[in-house]
Amino acid sequence: MGRAKDVFLDKLESLQTKYAKCKIDTEQFEKGLKELGITSQEEILFEKLDAEEARYNFKMDSAAEQAKK
Repeated sequence: MGRAKDVFLDKLESLQTKYAKCKIDTEQFEKGLKELGITSQEEILFEKLDAEEARYNFKMDSAAEQAKK
């Protein structure tokens, strides 16, 4: 049972990372959540807000790196 949870969390983290790094758009992110079994609007909103924060941080870090150059 622990293994299945680890696999789920790994897939969710991968999906969030792809979204944060702008490799996928919002529609693809939401589709990926549904494929993982996250289907309620509340859960999707929660995961989306978390990923949006990660995306913001990624963009800010990227901008800071560019400014250093």
